[in-house]
Amino acid sequence: MIIDLKELRKIPCKEWLMRFDDEKLDVHKAFEDNPQYRWLYRHSDYDLISWEIENNCFNWWRHSCEIAKLCPRLFDPELFNWEETSWAIAVYCPDKLNPELYNWEKESWAVAEHCPKHFDPKLFNWEQDSWAVAQYCPKHFDKDLFNWDDHSCHVAHFCSHLLDTELFNWEDHSWAVAQYCYQLFDPKLYNWKRSSWAIAQYCSHLLDPELYNWKDYTKHVETFCPLLLNLRPNTL
Repeated sequence: MIIDLKELRKIPCKEWLMRFDDEKLDVHKAFEDNPQYRWLYRHSDYDLISWEIENNCFNWWRHSCEIAKLCPRLFDPELFNWEETSWAIAVYCPDKLNPELYNWEKESWAVAEHCPKHFDPKLFNWEQDSWAVAQYCPKHFDKDLFNWDDHSCHVAHFCSHLLDTELFNWEDHSWAVAQYCYQLFDPKLYNWKRSSWAIAQYCSHLLDPELYNWKDYTKHVETFCPLLLNLRPNTL
């Protein structure tokens, strides 16, 4: 496809300008080593992707994302690169999403974030992307499927009303309760050894001088709640 410099709504940068010959450029060949579909579509009326599809030279494997973002009308489920670009369907044209072709293993997060109406708990990758359910579509939250080991902090942060204290990973994510939902704080479950700092910083009124890790986190008390320094045991 030959494009005319005068037909562009914006003059390209010097590097690209030098590629033009007599204000003409074979943009298909030029894009082989450095594709700039989005710039072309934003600053002209040239429909290069349509031309490449009609001439059977569009690279679906490399540029499926551009189909989803720039011209979903040209979407072909049999040619689209579902393996690496499923996320683009969820983000730009969720009406094209085919649950049987979608790459749930790698890109479940995109469905939770951008098109939760297509959410399928049986297909969703709970192990990897539970965080996205807590953050973007807690209505689909399932405490029995959720990956509490790795993503408990997201429940504390984004949907604390769904937090199950018996399933929550207190060992690694106690800090998140102190920071985002201290009303669920439990001194018996809280990891004082590793996360005492969060108590001092976010909810000092819950500080227990006998449980607080003064050895490692006295500086946090000095910084965020110095009035509590007098609670420090004399044995330290």
